[in-house]
Amino acid sequence: MKNIDSNSHVKGTSIYLDDIPVRAGTLYALAYDSSCAHARIKKVDYSTAENYPGVIKIITHKDIPGQNQIGGIFPDEPLLAENDIHFWGMPIALIIAESEYIARKAKKLIKIEVEELPVITDPREAREKGHLIFPPRTFQMGNMDSAWDQCEYILEGRADSNGQEHLYIETQGAYAFPMENGSIRISSSTQGPTAVQKTVARVLGIPMHKIEVDVTRLGGGFGGKEDQATAWAVMVALAAQILNRPVKYAVHRMDDMRMTGKRHPYSSDYKIGLSKDLKIQAYEVTFHQNAGAAADLSPAVMERTLYHATNTYFVPNVKATAYCCKTNLPPNTAFRGFGGPQGMFVIESAIQKAANHIGIKTRDIQAANLLKEKDEFPYGQIVKKCEATNAWYATLEKYNIKELEEEIDSFNKNNV
Repeated sequence: MKNIDSNSHVKGTSIYLDDIPVRAGTLYALAYDSSCAHARIKKVDYSTAENYPGVIKIITHKDIPGQNQIGGIFPDEPLLAENDIHFWGMPIALIIAESEYIARKAKKLIKIEVEELPVITDPREAREKGHLIFPPRTFQMGNMDSAWDQCEYILEGRADSNGQEHLYIETQGAYAFPMENGSIRISSSTQGPTAVQKTVARVLGIPMHKIEVDVTRLGGGFGGKEDQATAWAVMVALAAQILNRPVKYAVHRMDDMRMTGKRHPYSSDYKIGLSKDLKIQAYEVTFHQNAGAAADLSPAVMERTLYHATNTYFVPNVKATAYCCKTNLPPNTAFRGFGGPQGMFVIESAIQKAANHIGIKTRDIQAANLLKEKDEFPYGQIVKKCEATNAWYATLEKYNIKELEEEIDSFNKNNV
């Protein structure tokens, strides 16, 4: 199967949001967003900005005809802030102007008074204070109480994995056109057209069949436009409905990076036990997922972490617990791997620490514990067919892993 976009991408003829011809009468949107991470809004003065030449309207939560809610899994994320600010970059209002330049000039004229509140960015602190998106989940198998008695080596540690910016080539954005009979057509840079359609319907208070979402291609977002593209589409659709004119919003790169969520950072604790023949007998892990200020897709990402907690190894005694921690960061979201890499990273860190302690190569432990047919995962699934062992030894042979390791060791010794 050939990638049908390759030819047009190379030629530069692929149609993206900014390649769509601008219709006559198009207006431009810009979010007025928070410049603090956690606060209570006391007063916002839009009067000077509203009177700036070229500004058509400043839309706030009071102008929303339906629900001020864009949350997918849980309804915990307002489109526009009402009384409270939950993260730096949270949209408070939407400036609609004759040009983006005018909107940016007007943005600087808005005055806001807030009462700043304590800021939490560490998921461990959030857990301690009971700030969770939803209750923790645990996958458990075997008998953890007696498992440690079977272990020759027992090691404990902590593993942290940071967030990651998606950095898709096209930034977030959308372009809405009013149609007949109160319908709206939206060109959206999204990976989730249905999420856009459902959420626009909810916020605008109109049926889904009145909303058409146009997306040429879904690739290249790496998960960053699965849920996070929705807000911008809702904003322009809302403005188009209120003003009955086309409205466009192409988010600048720095605004995009500041206002949108990333791959979830995790802070995790582990305890691993191995027998004398290097079999992993017990593994206990606690994941602290940094969800940010709202759920977004965090619950599903967290579950995927639990599914991948033991990676491609069989461990007879496992207890894996995950906490979805609410912090004052932009809501973190899907990223390629969808929580799996964060789970696998921790057990690989534990194996690495065990290997260093015992004085052997990491791959000695890895090879001794690869999954086989009829092994069981901590969530109850039985392995029916497994190529882990075949793939492992084929890789060792094909890529001369042992020779590469010797070259690396030699280089490191001679280049201190």
